[in-house]
This record gives sequence, structure tokens and C-alpha cells, in this order.
Amino acid sequence: MIELILATILIPLAALITGFFIPGLERKVQARIQQRIGPPILTPGFWAILKFFYKEKIKPNSPMPRLFHSLPIIGIFVMFFAVLFTTPDWWGVNALGTVVAVVGLLKVIEFLFMAIGSFSRSILSVSMPYADQIKGAVMKGEYRRFFEQQSVIRAFKMITVGSFPLYLAMFVPVVLVKSINFSDIVQFQGFDASLIYPGGMIDLMYLNKILSLKPILFTFPGMLAGFVYFIGYIMLLNEYPFSIEKAKSDVIEGPSLEYAAWARGGYYLMRESILFVLSSVFITLFIGLPPTLNLPLLLVHCLLCLIMPILFSIVSAFSPIFTFKQIYPVSMGFTALGFLTIVLSLLAVM
Repeated sequence: MIELILATILIPLAALITGFFIPGLERKVQARIQQRIGPPILTPGFWAILKFFYKEKIKPNSPMPRLFHSLPIIGIFVMFFAVLFTTPDWWGVNALGTVVAVVGLLKVIEFLFMAIGSFSRSILSVSMPYADQIKGAVMKGEYRRFFEQQSVIRAFKMITVGSFPLYLAMFVPVVLVKSINFSDIVQFQGFDASLIYPGGMIDLMYLNKILSLKPILFTFPGMLAGFVYFIGYIMLLNEYPFSIEKAKSDVIEGPSLEYAAWARGGYYLMRESILFVLSSVFITLFIGLPPTLNLPLLLVHCLLCLIMPILFSIVSAFSPIFTFKQIYPVSMGFTALGFLTIVLSLLAVM
């Protein structure tokens, strides 16, 4: 029980601290590609959020302002539970330590983006009524839509077609191991359960243990699934080239347009949590190294979680914004590759 309580507190804390560095790394990498210096590492992910918490509170233009403000906080807790389900201390809690449970929580995050847009009525939209409202006339067939509602429609389309690659890739280790349990998946890759409890400083024993792992990522189906997961990761984050949900030329900032002060800080924290959790789930599924209370292993896990945001920053720096005309075939292509990888995995275990 003590270990469960410690893991419930310390693992999300480690996720939070690591998340503070991720936006700064993104900005730094993209700035270097554009031959700029970029901001200090902690400025976008920590100091900017701290600044928002000290700004004057503003009531959002929303039909349900309290619920609208609470959605990012809900998202942060959902992500913390997603990473907890991958930790050894939570594997035995009502069978929550499964891939299916984490997939369910990720779908909640996708829904939250739609809910945020649905409960927002930004001042930019309100100040630009249709001609019928200005003249007092009724124009049949005209439908007034806020910027955020346009984003909601795009978010729904992305949920429909954009999330398949990520979830298909997550089930490749399941097929190879023949189990949905994280405990079986990491054990298959050589994770030693005797090292899950608090340890001391990094020593050669831990390094040897890590180097002796046999990651699924280094198998042929694992490499294909890792590539598909990475594309799905960018799609779920709504980042370039799949950032049509918040394309600034027409829907400004997307669902988050009306967030200000502490609520905007909370929204950024939710995004950092998603970035960490998606990377952490990948490290657990494809490298076989879950987040644990063992300090050296937890440190290595958090460092590995920084690799995927760096890669996606490089991709984003060189990418335009895809329209749905490009997103549909790209998503279907990677979905087909995900199915092919599952078939290859089935053949490998037969």
C-alpha cells in the first residue's frame, strides 16, 4: 500500500517536472532549424505557465464557464491516471494496468478537445454577427457558427480518421505478447520486476539491466509500429502538419481561444501532460521500461520521453498545414500500414 501511495504521488510529479522541459525543447529545436537562438528551456513550459497563474482572472464567454474552465484540469488528471496505469504499482489495481484502459483514457482526451470548443464563444465571433442580425432581417438557411465550433467539427473529423494509426500501433505489442497487460508486455522485453522499488544512485547494475532489455521496437513489426505510432502521436497532438483544428488563418487558436489567465496555464499544463504520457506509453510498450519508483530507472525513463517531442519538433519545423484533402489519404495510408503490422505480428507469433 505504501508503494501504491508513493507511486500515485511521485510518478505524476515526475511527469509534471519532465513536461516543464518539453515545450522549451520544442521551441529550441525549431528555432535552431530556423537559425535562431530560441527561448531558454524552461521559459515556455514553466515560467510562461507561472505567469498565466498570476494574471487577472477573466470570465470566459461560455454558456457553462465553470465546466469550460474545469476541462483542462480534468484532462491533466486523466493523463496522470493514464501514466499511473503503466506503473508496476498500479498493475494489480482492478486490472487497470492494461493497454485497453490507457486507450480508453486517450479517447477521453480526444473528446475533451471537442467539449472545450463546444463550450466556448469567443469575443472574436460575437463581435462579427451575420448580416441578418445587423439589419434585423431573417436569412433562411444561414447558420451562424463560432470559430470554436468550426474547430469542433475538425476535431470530430480528426477523431474519426486521425486516431486509428496510434491505437493500431499500440496493439502490436499486445499481439506479439498475446496479452493486454503491461506487466506481461514489459516482462516479455526483459524488464526485471525486482528493480521496481526505490533505488539509489545510478550504477552499472541498472545500466546493465537497461542495456539487457530486448525492446519490441528493435523487431521488424516493432519498427513499423513505432513509425505508425509516431505519426498518430502528432495527429493526436494536433500539431504540424495535422494542426488543421487550430489553423490560425481561419479558426485562430482552435478550442482554446477563450482561455485566459490561470485557465490558459491549465490548458498548457494539459498539453504538456499529453506530450509526456504519449511518450511514456511508447517507452513502456516498445522499449519495455515502465515508469517506476526506482530513481535511476525513472530518470532514464523521463530522459527517453524527451526523444519523441524532439523528433516531432523537427517534423513540425519542416511541415505545412495539411488540409483534409491531404489528411484523409495520409491517415488511411498509415492506418493500412498499422493493419499490415498487426498481420505481420500475428504471423510472427503463429
